[in-house]
Amino acid sequence: MGFGKSIKEFVNSDKDYPVLTGFLAGFYPLLFFYDANYESINSIQHLAFFAGLFLILPSLSVYAAYKLVSRFSKTKPYKRHLLFILVIEIAAAFLSQVQYLTLKKKILLALLIVLVLLSKKLHDHYKKVLVFMMLLCIFPAVNVVNTFLSKQFVDTKAWMRQPDHVKNVKFVQKPNVYFIEPDGYTGSDAMADVPYKYHDTMYDYLKLQSFTVYEKTISNYPASLASNASMLGMKHHYLGKILSSPFEMQDARNIISADNPVVEIFRKNDYKTFFIVEDEYFQKNFSRGQYDYYNIQNSEIPFFSDDNSVKKDVYRDLEKCIAAERNSAQPKFYFVEKLLPHHIAFDGSGVANERKSYLDDIETCNKWLKKTISMIGKNDPNAIILIVGDHGGWVGIENNRQMFSTKDPKLLRSIFSNLIAIKWHDKAHVKYDAKLRSNVNIFRVLFACLGQDATLLQNLQPDEAYHIRQHSFSKKPEKVLER
Repeated sequence: MGFGKSIKEFVNSDKDYPVLTGFLAGFYPLLFFYDANYESINSIQHLAFFAGLFLILPSLSVYAAYKLVSRFSKTKPYKRHLLFILVIEIAAAFLSQVQYLTLKKKILLALLIVLVLLSKKLHDHYKKVLVFMMLLCIFPAVNVVNTFLSKQFVDTKAWMRQPDHVKNVKFVQKPNVYFIEPDGYTGSDAMADVPYKYHDTMYDYLKLQSFTVYEKTISNYPASLASNASMLGMKHHYLGKILSSPFEMQDARNIISADNPVVEIFRKNDYKTFFIVEDEYFQKNFSRGQYDYYNIQNSEIPFFSDDNSVKKDVYRDLEKCIAAERNSAQPKFYFVEKLLPHHIAFDGSGVANERKSYLDDIETCNKWLKKTISMIGKNDPNAIILIVGDHGGWVGIENNRQMFSTKDPKLLRSIFSNLIAIKWHDKAHVKYDAKLRSNVNIFRVLFACLGQDATLLQNLQPDEAYHIRQHSFSKKPEKVLER
């Protein structure tokens, strides 16, 4: 029997399929959600929760409603009306939730009214709707299965293999290390020039506080996940493309918040490790971590996260950790992310207004940085403090398309130029950090210094920056800057 004939017999049969109706009403939105957000919802917990919500619940609910309507003579003639209405209304409700992370109640109510009216003439065609939804499932299903299988048969972390003995380096000195990441903090060369054109006093303040402020530094990738994964992996991943959002990267969250060479090296040297962040963005896929302490627990993160569902006061959380560890002789490594000054939001307000908002956030961030540096200095005067922007502020960029395609040197500098400043514990760092120019080499330089092992500098990565391509079939990364 041919496929077309099978479909025709399915559509024309007298048999109803309430369970299939409920299943398909949730299955397509579920595939749509996974296709667009796989990297942030790929845990077993997510799969179990979403299978229950999108598949089991609507299947049982539609079946129960169908049986209830069929039980009474007055409502029995409307059982197909019910299936026609429910398959579309439930699918629309789920699509609203996965697309906007909320139910658009007024739109769904209006749709319900329209469906009730349409069901008078179209109820016998509900199986055609089911067939259409089956066809809609094909493309996202192929993408999701392909992504899943690629993770099973391809080592997605192979790029982090180190070419030398850095993962076994033994620290000669073990000061506490504070890595502070002000998200999107631009470097001084870009800040002084257009499109920023701003006199930021923070760079001079850092120098007065005995920080080495490195000149003309760059992030290697334009967005947080790709940039942090490369930095904590101490290697270029040369991400050339991403099928969904250009801000995503395969396994980036697992690398940043769970398993990376940097944390492994600190732990091998008996450090206690802390992961302190302002929201759940790095942890939203419930990564199982290697850090000893997290200020956000997986149990706090909702299944439908908007990247801003959990908010923490990172200053207070850091202060509490320092106080709790005051009497401990064990060395500590703190990863601290502050979502300031962040980056422009492409909110439609225009380049000039976005610039003003960013510069206002710079001043707010500066106050926070000074307060945090002062607190660390009072409690831990012999610590190493690294202040590193994960990328630039993107000021001057009009939209996502321009951000990932521009060749304008000043705009590229706006995207990639970043702040790198380090307060070292002694002057021995001058033997190791002369070539520090980009994020990817920060920890290799740090470990060379702590281990007093200059051979680690023989494998510094190229100080190059790369665009990320969305929906591109080219596997080659696009180099846009180099130092």
